[in-house]
Amino acid sequence: MLLYATTADLPVCAAIINDYIDATDWLPRTIDHAAVEALFVPALLDARTLFVAEEDGKILGYLSMSDDGFVPALYLRPEARGKGVGKMLLGAAKAAHPGGLELTVFERNTDALRFYQREGFHEDFTRRDTATEEGIPTLWLRWPGGAA
Repeated sequence: MLLYATTADLPVCAAIINDYIDATDWLPRTIDHAAVEALFVPALLDARTLFVAEEDGKILGYLSMSDDGFVPALYLRPEARGKGVGKMLLGAAKAAHPGGLELTVFERNTDALRFYQREGFHEDFTRRDTATEEGIPTLWLRWPGGAA
């Protein structure tokens, strides 16, 4: 089930990203767990649209999107990967912003890059961030819009 996030969901979203960072050997932790948790405050729901994918009352993943169609985060629990949860979350973002979406992906995150390419995103070769705080280059991707 796809829902808009509530304040009660925010700590779970923070835990999902913290767990992802902890489990990803190529992604160095540049801020501690508490700093990540501090980003997930109720004001975030005013600044962004957050969708959560839920099954049997458990949040499996979330997507964060700004009003201009930038997707700064799409994270899933490991057990939700490869089961259509990311596609469902991204589909909600496409439906909410049919004029197009943008996002960044770490160059080393080849699984995510393949996923976004399957979902119609293309690399914007005019933009690339090589000076990230993690020290890992990011690629800019665009979905041009259209039918979700």
